Amino acid sequence: MNPANLIPALQSHALAHEIERQLKNETSAAIATAESDARAIIAPARADARGRVHTAIMELRREGASRLARATAQRETEQRARAQRLAAQAVGDALPLLREELEARWRDQQNRRQWTDAVARLCVLRLRPGAWRIEHPPDWSEPEQRDFAATIGERDGVEISFKADSDLKSGLRIKADQAVFDATPQGLLADGRTIAAMILDDLEQE
Repeated sequence: MNPANLIPALQSHALAHEIERQLKNETSAAIATAESDARAIIAPARADARGRVHTAIMELRREGASRLARATAQRETEQRARAQRLAAQAVGDALPLLREELEARWRDQQNRRQWTDAVARLCVLRLRPGAWRIEHPPDWSEPEQRDFAATIGERDGVEISFKADSDLKSGLRIKADQAVFDATPQGLLADGRTIAAMILDDLEQE
């Protein structure tokens, strides 16, 4: 190559490199500016998106908590209703058995004596002096009647009489003026609420 032509060629090559460098710098600056602009645009959008996601999550949590509370309340209501049904069934099943057991105890002489002695003591505590009529099953013997009177003892103003009642199979019914002390199985089980509470208490203890 002619040395005279070499200098323009070198100058042209240097100029090309300079132009290429400037283009790269401008391109990098443009890319950086674009990325900065993009971040500036995206940042608020991301913030808004995070806010909406947070709101949606909180709403889902509140709805979930509300559904859980409703489900828990419904379950507790159902459990209480079931417990009440079971309790009512238990009481309903137990009452006939209690009545049968009382009648069986009356048929046993030793248990019947404990029963009548307890009734005699309660008469002294609960009834006013006066004419006491002791209504009893027809098969309650005269010796047992004398034992009953002896348990009551001599009481001022108390006059005791005995009357067999064919409708009575077990227990005693004492009438004193306007008062009635019903110690038959039917009378002893008449207070349904108290008896039910006793049955349920026994079941809980078991």
